[in-house]
Amino acid sequence: MKPQKLIESNKRFTKARRALLEVLKDRHLTFKEIYEELSKKGYTNISTLYNNLQFFLDNNLIIEINLDGVKYYDLGLDNPFHDHDSHLHMVIKDEDAYNPTIKEIDYPEIYDAIKSHPVFKHYDIEYIRILVSASPSKHKHK
Repeated sequence: MKPQKLIESNKRFTKARRALLEVLKDRHLTFKEIYEELSKKGYTNISTLYNNLQFFLDNNLIIEINLDGVKYYDLGLDNPFHDHDSHLHMVIKDEDAYNPTIKEIDYPEIYDAIKSHPVFKHYDIEYIRILVSASPSKHKHK
């Protein structure tokens, strides 16, 4: 079932689940950060948050990004840069390695190049997720 249809038709799509989607809109957050944001809205049950994250992962509404052992969650629905099936993130690590910047990259031609590569000619590609980790260049560019 398509994610939007799932939301529209699912009677179990609770206020807590809607609040979780709102918190993740245009952001990449860890479990702790999500919990802190939801707590401000009155949703403090950790078990409910775990269950809702799993529900969203199982139904392709969010994507989990593992960055050096830390899980970040990204909305895979209504995102202008990607859908659930095509994802390119660039992680920029600065001096503060504990708080990297995660950016969405929108270059559909990258997915087309991968899908058309000869190594994949005998396969139907289900999804492409790319995570590029970088730090600011110490060399001056001309």
